[in-house]
Amino acid sequence: MSYRKLTLVAFTTLVLILAAVIASGCMSTTVPAGDIKKFSSAEEIRNYITNNTQLAQGSDYFTDGAGSSNRMVVPVMAVQESSAKGTSLSGAIPSSGSIGSPGYSETNVQVAGVDEPDFVKNDARYIYVISGSTLTIVDAYPASSASIISKTDLEDTPREIFISGDRLVLLKSGTSEISSGDTPQGTDVAAKLAMMPPRYPYYRSAPVTHAVFYDISDRAQPKLLKDYTIDGNYVNARMIGDTVYLLSRESVYPYNDRIIVPAVKENAKVVIKPDVYYFDNPERQYDFTTVTSFDARTGDTKDAKTYLVGSGNIVYVSPDAMYVSYQKYHNIYRPMRGIVEPAMGVAQSSVGSGSASPLSVSSVIKDFNTMSEADKQVAIAELKSGEQEAIRKKEIDQSTTIIHKIGINNGAISYIAKGEVPGYLKNQFAMDEYSGNLRVATTSDVWTTRGQYEYNNVFVLDSAMKTIGSLTHIAEQEKIYSTRFIGDRLYMVTFKRIDPFFVIDLSTPTSPKILGKLKIPGYSDYLHPYDKNLIIGIGKETATNDWGGVSTQGLKLALFDVSDVAQPRQVGKVEIGDAGSDSAALSDHRAFLFNKEKNLLVIPARVVKQDAVQDKKLSGDQPQIWYGAYVFGVNPDTGFVLKGTVEHGTGGSGYYYYGSSRNEVKRSLYIGGTLYTLSSAKILANSLSQINTTVSTIQIDGKDAVLYPVMRRAE
Repeated sequence: MSYRKLTLVAFTTLVLILAAVIASGCMSTTVPAGDIKKFSSAEEIRNYITNNTQLAQGSDYFTDGAGSSNRMVVPVMAVQESSAKGTSLSGAIPSSGSIGSPGYSETNVQVAGVDEPDFVKNDARYIYVISGSTLTIVDAYPASSASIISKTDLEDTPREIFISGDRLVLLKSGTSEISSGDTPQGTDVAAKLAMMPPRYPYYRSAPVTHAVFYDISDRAQPKLLKDYTIDGNYVNARMIGDTVYLLSRESVYPYNDRIIVPAVKENAKVVIKPDVYYFDNPERQYDFTTVTSFDARTGDTKDAKTYLVGSGNIVYVSPDAMYVSYQKYHNIYRPMRGIVEPAMGVAQSSVGSGSASPLSVSSVIKDFNTMSEADKQVAIAELKSGEQEAIRKKEIDQSTTIIHKIGINNGAISYIAKGEVPGYLKNQFAMDEYSGNLRVATTSDVWTTRGQYEYNNVFVLDSAMKTIGSLTHIAEQEKIYSTRFIGDRLYMVTFKRIDPFFVIDLSTPTSPKILGKLKIPGYSDYLHPYDKNLIIGIGKETATNDWGGVSTQGLKLALFDVSDVAQPRQVGKVEIGDAGSDSAALSDHRAFLFNKEKNLLVIPARVVKQDAVQDKKLSGDQPQIWYGAYVFGVNPDTGFVLKGTVEHGTGGSGYYYYGSSRNEVKRSLYIGGTLYTLSSAKILANSLSQINTTVSTIQIDGKDAVLYPVMRRAE
């Protein structure tokens, strides 16, 4: 075949693939399990990545009528921490062993029976905490005699732990060095490493994840049982019963014509070489995403599978399935055949019409909050019209969230299906499995010739990941700040200027609908159920500034009554501190401690109090800063009742960034009648009956002075 014919065939193939991408850009699709494929060799992986990455990267550009190329603008994704709990108030697996208290708290998780890792765990007697490069075990109960009974030095970067009876599972990150002279460990070298004749010396430092198992039957002397190394960065993990599921991820590049396939090793010996599965979908960036399962009691491996998919790490796990999502961006504008894009500040009333709309792009983006309600509705109608017109002309694609459903059953791992929904996820709370369906909440952020258009959606996918219900264009020109699926309802908070609290009905999966909403100042970053009729929200208060915009104030606790779904009410509110106040619970659900039976709500807080009125404040004035925890009871009729506070420290000027002080409380827990609050400097034990009374103090000194909450980047 001639070179010209080959070029024509390649171009035709590219057009067909791009057409398929366009067709799927604004609708949800599903890929049956039968469409997943398995690679037969590492060389096949290398060739596939080289060909498909180039194809996907070719769509990162759009051209205007003048033929110039421009980079796509994509929304900035938030830092996610990990997840919070879904339909239960406590789902961690209880630890057994030593005699201890009559009751104790567990990690605040999203799904009952699905434990989540954290840098601190506890059972009925002991507290286990990663502090710096040390695993510290505290004999915490009774509090009057609390003391550190063991410290274990840890290599690499310790991240999180699980406790299962007399077993402790440590998850940590490290690196391995790879050079052109390395010989892969284990047998079947060809399957592990595809090597072409090197063009130049090869060297790189590759990320690895460690799963380390300890026998802690003697808490004073933890005993190492097994240390596994899995290729890739640590992403997340869950424990169901005694089975640990670990998710690791590594970006894939065909360095020097070689691909290193992930493996699970113990003491440098390969114990599992997972099969690598893929889909015929071009991606901008490919990752090896590996799911490995272990028996927490024995430390034995159970299964491992690797999937070649896009880059992302928002994970939701039910008792039966792991949902792994990532963002897939398409090019924003298609070639528009001689039509010149409008300059910033001038919106076109129709594509190519040449007539200017009275609304400008800059006014829609920058000044939307200051518009009258009538002008807002005109602006939204203009943006929606522009979006629909661009979709009809195939000139625009929305960002898309890809969700892979992976079955898990007593350690066995099996791929089930893939789904796609328009928009992007805020965090793992944006997903929830209920009665065999997956419910998903997303924010769409698209650009048209008339400006930036933002709105929110709810989708319901069946067990095969096919969309069966949708509700779109909720709270236009706002974005999701928090979501909570509880039973057949979704509670959702969006924000731009005020906080619309939505109650959404999902009892008929094919027809989601809004039941009611409440508009109040401020916003909630995290929602937590009190019972079926009351929802607790924690976030920030807001106020209108001198320029007509919105400024953030102190911490805000809100109690919402949803017994009348058509008219939800705020029945209680507490404001803590001034601007600059913050809490670990805003970004990490594991810092939120609540127990209805004990009437206990604990909020870590960094409280900033301004000495003077802001407009009279001198440049040298410093605010008063307090570090500690607020302890409340909850009255269903009137809201929150302050029981007391636990102080860890005061003063300091680094209040603009949470985590800048060793005295900031990051976690709290209870054992029996004692509340324990943890900062980087110390653990304080206070009586639950007399919150302001400190029973004992456990100091964390020297190199152990920093706790490491894991921050996971949402992509």
